[in-house]
Amino acid sequence: MDSFWSKLLILGIVAAIGLFFIGNVYAPQKAAQEAMADSTQQSVNAVKMGIEDTTSLQYSGDDVIDEIQEICEPGNTRTVIVKVGSATYLFTTSDTYGGQEIDSIVSPGDQYRRETSASTITFTRL
Repeated sequence: MDSFWSKLLILGIVAAIGLFFIGNVYAPQKAAQEAMADSTQQSVNAVKMGIEDTTSLQYSGDDVIDEIQEICEPGNTRTVIVKVGSATYLFTTSDTYGGQEIDSIVSPGDQYRRETSASTITFTRL
């Protein structure tokens, strides 16, 4: 009977050591892994935002016309450039270029790529 209780006591001690090991080693590793995963996700999100900021966007001709009419008013200092084939049209304070209305330059059904900088917006017909 004596050996039964000693074996049971040893089993209890080994189980306690195992639980202590899991509690003190596994739990902190899990927290560190979660922190690394959060940091990695933040990095991925930052890269995605950077890529989205540098990619050009596509607009329909109607969108281009609306944006030029909205932006190009008296007092505006930002230049809007429209490239249609080899022709380039500049708009700043009006939606006309050399007497031509924007409606006659930009076709509503065409697609345009938009690129922006601090002082200009450029629409290029695709």
